[in-house]
Amino acid sequence: MTLNKTARISLFILIVFAIFWLGGINVRFFIGNQLLNYDEFNFRTSIPPDEENQIFKMISDASIMIMVSYIFVLASAIVFVRSVKINLRENPWFLMCCILFFAFVPVELYTSFIDIKFALLFDKRPANHDRLLELFGERIGFLRGVPWIAVMSYYTIIWLSVFKPMKKTMAQIEEEEKMIEDTHGYKYLFHEEDDLVTEEFNETVN
Repeated sequence: MTLNKTARISLFILIVFAIFWLGGINVRFFIGNQLLNYDEFNFRTSIPPDEENQIFKMISDASIMIMVSYIFVLASAIVFVRSVKINLRENPWFLMCCILFFAFVPVELYTSFIDIKFALLFDKRPANHDRLLELFGERIGFLRGVPWIAVMSYYTIIWLSVFKPMKKTMAQIEEEEKMIEDTHGYKYLFHEEDDLVTEEFNETVN
């Protein structure tokens, strides 16, 4: 892997804002859990209005930080992938990281749209708590929990980046190619008997 100046800068920005992005997701998760009954996974009905309003405010603030951070994460990830020079045959872990990240971009964009509606609705006075709960429920239940699968994928990316499984050297790749060629290749060696049969066939045809 070769990192030029652009790749190093974009990687630095990616790491910094990824910390804020994933950290914000975790914070919002713990805040949002205060609205739910753990055993039944539905909304609590006994929360005092002032407490509920404070929870909504923290969720709104966390969502704004997450959205801003994700913009920088996505932009720096695109720049890094375009500028880094890496042999994907030697580093298949990098390809896996790209697939796990970019596969969930549509999900993140749509859920960010829901977060924007949540934040804008909260800023209105008086806040419509029923509609806020509806948006929050839509957010956590989108596509039957796909956003949570995305979060697990992001932490898998961290693991892949640290341990780099399946990383190979060029010598290992060449050795594997040679083994495949020896196993599936077909080499036909002519023998004297084959030469005689070929000559007799040619005489018969002529």
